[in-house]
Amino acid sequence: MKGTGTVKAIHGEYIEVVAPRESQCSSCALKDECSNNSLKEGQTVWVKNTIDAKIGDYVEFEFSEKDLNRGLFIVYGIPMIFIVIGAVIGSILEFGYNIKISNLKDFTIFITTLVSLSIGIFIVRLADRYVKPYSYTTKIISREIIKPLM
Repeated sequence: MKGTGTVKAIHGEYIEVVAPRESQCSSCALKDECSNNSLKEGQTVWVKNTIDAKIGDYVEFEFSEKDLNRGLFIVYGIPMIFIVIGAVIGSILEFGYNIKISNLKDFTIFITTLVSLSIGIFIVRLADRYVKPYSYTTKIISREIIKPLM
């Protein structure tokens, strides 16, 4: 996949690039009311600086879809797997062994699912802490120097 953006900062051999919101958002009827306010100014991406880009340069970069899918799995897949595991464990406890936390129907399933989801979110946070922000990027393809108008 390819993206474009403006160089915001330089960190050794990597640069921070602010990429504007994708075109999918521009066609959405709810784009102005979207709850994802963190992307209004654009998304920050770390890219290896292979062409000696400077702050303010407009660059085109490329990254692997495999790496994007890996990140999506970590963020969305792991919690979802833990939700299913928690629901299965709760069902086995409640219906298989007749272990109930409360007299409320399916309350044991609800509690084990919440506990399991918490564990999944904890694992995602650990993965986020130990994976470097630039480990999934590849390279800059081109650079255009933007000069102020005088």
